[in-house]
Amino acid sequence: KVKEESILRIQKTIKVQRIKSKEALIIPGEVCQHVYVIVKGGFVCRYIHEKKGEAKTINFFLTDLHPVMTCLDSYFTQKPTNCELKAITDSIVVALPKIIVDDLKQEDQYFGRFYHDVVITALTEENELKTKLIAYSSKEKYDFVIEEMPSVIKSVPSKYIAEFCGISSEWLSK
Repeated sequence: KVKEESILRIQKTIKVQRIKSKEALIIPGEVCQHVYVIVKGGFVCRYIHEKKGEAKTINFFLTDLHPVMTCLDSYFTQKPTNCELKAITDSIVVALPKIIVDDLKQEDQYFGRFYHDVVITALTEENELKTKLIAYSSKEKYDFVIEEMPSVIKSVPSKYIAEFCGISSEWLSK
């Protein structure tokens, strides 16, 4: 039920971006101004420790798993992110500016409901993943990825899966 004029505005303002494998879409220190929808490819979200500079994979985004992405620590607060969104393969995303999303939420109640549903789903999934990162052992994290996110095992380089589990790539290969 989103208004046709809202859809037309989205179509006029979205930007298609091609991102090469290993290229960062967002880097630490930037303010995330867009929500991205993955058309093709995949990304990892990595938290970069602000003092040590160490990276830790904290989420996976693929066309069939969490296809809507942003840097949550920055998008909603409009403060610089501590994360990077890094392509794991040549990818295509559609970028929708936050300012347009915010306007459409006010102008179109149906878009606002749709946005609310998408955000609640994304935040719920993000919270579930973060809870497991905190509470699960490395083996439990790996078992979770195998059971609940099989596309990650098929698509994501083992380096990032190991990072997510808190183990070395060598240990993962064993």
